[in-house]
Amino acid sequence: MTAPRRARRYGSLLLATATALTLAACSVESDDDNDTPGTGGTAAEVYPAPPAPATATGVTADSIKIGFVYPDLEKVKQYVDVDHGDYQAVFQALVDEVNEDGGIAGRRIEPVYGAVDVLSPAGASETCVKLTEDEKVFAVLGSLNAEDVTCYVQTHKTLVVGGDLTAERYAKAQAPWVSDLRGGDELGEGLQQFIDNGALSGKKLAVVAYRDDQAVLDKVVLSSLRAKNIPVTETGVLDADTTDPAAVSSQLNVFIQKFQSAGVDTVLLVGGSQAQFPAEIQKGSYRPRLLFANASTASSYVLGSRGGDLSALDNALALGQATNYAPANNPCVSTVEAALPQTRGKIIEPALTPSGEPAWGTSEAAACRYLTLFRAIAEKAGKDLTYKSFQDAAFSLGDFRLPTVVDEATYSRESPAGNIPPRILPWNPERKAFLLSS
Repeated sequence: MTAPRRARRYGSLLLATATALTLAACSVESDDDNDTPGTGGTAAEVYPAPPAPATATGVTADSIKIGFVYPDLEKVKQYVDVDHGDYQAVFQALVDEVNEDGGIAGRRIEPVYGAVDVLSPAGASETCVKLTEDEKVFAVLGSLNAEDVTCYVQTHKTLVVGGDLTAERYAKAQAPWVSDLRGGDELGEGLQQFIDNGALSGKKLAVVAYRDDQAVLDKVVLSSLRAKNIPVTETGVLDADTTDPAAVSSQLNVFIQKFQSAGVDTVLLVGGSQAQFPAEIQKGSYRPRLLFANASTASSYVLGSRGGDLSALDNALALGQATNYAPANNPCVSTVEAALPQTRGKIIEPALTPSGEPAWGTSEAAACRYLTLFRAIAEKAGKDLTYKSFQDAAFSLGDFRLPTVVDEATYSRESPAGNIPPRILPWNPERKAFLLSS
């Protein structure tokens, strides 16, 4: 992966500051077998518990060594206009507050920071080795991009809080793992919400996905739609090299022309198609309703087009977690603002951050959510803190309110990612963001 592409991949990390540009060109095929029953999503996946030995590397009688991971976005400014504020300073402010409050079951947090060089193909693995082999941390928390988490939970058998916890990745984990993100496994539920909302029924529907999302397209999206008797008129898979913008544009237009000829009035965008397709649609007069499978990725198009014409998003819907950054729903705000005066009044919904200003809501949300979750589980595990006691505590945590998230998470053996339901977020043209309806 080239440096610019890796930079863009990390630009899409977390919430609405996405800049997911690992996209490409296409092939188009008609879907004539619309009535074949499907398997319908992954909501009922069984999550086998990873090994959790009664060991506690990085834990002493009065301290816990924790690694905090985040993207080093200073390195990508020449490629991507994205700024999440100072991750390390935010994490440190929250760590200081925990330590001043007596720590976790009497143990102070000893932080070790791992800024990932997002321009280096080996950046994530180098940070992983530093935290697991050199620093020998008890756990790793923070912003882990897609497959990067496997270095920790699989290769180095280190506990993780955060990352895209899919059933497939979790089945390979060799250490306890909890998160608030299901990495697309929730898409089956989201499609049902689109159906219940009336966004799919009776429509001439096309589905567009990127080649890396082929498994999700086949096993989740198309199978779910068939199981619900929702016909798909056209299916497009983006599959060419991203380094040739002219080819990308030309082949995306193959989609658009074929969809328009077939009378498609609704387009469901999955994975890496969610930023490029609306950008191409915007160039013409064809205006199907756009449905985004992921609100964070959809926001990459918005951020790249601020100040421009966004009429392609009229009546658009996106799936995502419902968030509320009001201080009453975000207990970390006052702590961060006190430690970092420059953040006062600026820890807000990232999508609403004014252009050119740091999206402090992104770094704060990651730090606050994962440290809050880790602390709750570790305190429940008690004084005898090991991988086994931590995992047992996580499996019995039950309903839990994560900062900034509107809906409760539920943690159990069957739901290590919290099972937070996706919500439909309508496009708000006045605020230029996908926001939960009042």
